[in-house]
Amino acid sequence: MTSTTRDVVAFARDVEIVAPLWQGSGEAGLGAGSRALAEWIVAEARRLTVPADEDGDSDDDDVRALSAVAAHLDAVRRTLGQLDPSRTLTLGGDCTVEVAPVSHLAARHPELRVLWIDAHADLNDPATSPSGLAHGMPLRLLLGDGHPDLLPATTLSPDRCALVGVRDIDPAERELITRRDIAWFADPASHEVATWLPAGAPVYLHLDLDVLDPAIWPAVALPTPRGSSVQELAALIAAVRERATLVGIGITEYLPRAPHDLATLEPVFAALGLTTTG
Repeated sequence: MTSTTRDVVAFARDVEIVAPLWQGSGEAGLGAGSRALAEWIVAEARRLTVPADEDGDSDDDDVRALSAVAAHLDAVRRTLGQLDPSRTLTLGGDCTVEVAPVSHLAARHPELRVLWIDAHADLNDPATSPSGLAHGMPLRLLLGDGHPDLLPATTLSPDRCALVGVRDIDPAERELITRRDIAWFADPASHEVATWLPAGAPVYLHLDLDVLDPAIWPAVALPTPRGSSVQELAALIAAVRERATLVGIGITEYLPRAPHDLATLEPVFAALGLTTTG
């Protein structure tokens, strides 16, 4: 059985990056989550694994495990620079893995829009982060703010980013959303999410699986109540794909050791146009 259906167009990508970085979250199980996603999703393009640097785990004053996170992001950046793909699939790992592929595609597609589908805004910088964990910083890095060792070459303007399903926000993040006028759709079922995108625009979907309600999908590092249903998330993805041009997908924060049934996510992967082994 596969997760694609006759009326869903497969997501055609040039490269698939397996990115088992976990040090940005401090949760080692997310490395196994990245590898499990790679086993679950059928490879339909060149697939490369960029291993996490298990030795480079020294802390900075402001960012935990900075050297490991920086080394991994640099390795992914160099890999993408060599291959220069126009469409990518990234299987994380923690959310920090998104910095390199989104930056690469922003350079390839100057009109790129990013939907940050996540329970968390990931808009902290080292000065505002309560934990010092890098996985709370990737979208802020993509906006051009953060530790210099982690900043990408190509950044995004705030008007090209939208938060979707975000419901756990630190005070400094909330202030930034207001000050920089970042679009925020707390309800993934809102029809306004897809219409925020210009018709035909290139779009990157960042999907942190904790956007789902933990009663439905508990296999994440940071379960957050009052989340989306699988049906709402699949419908959102389908509406976005109908409206815009999907050029990148990132799937992150899958924690396999938590009790769960992979079949739960089949509608989501079907909407994304990904074939599974299930």
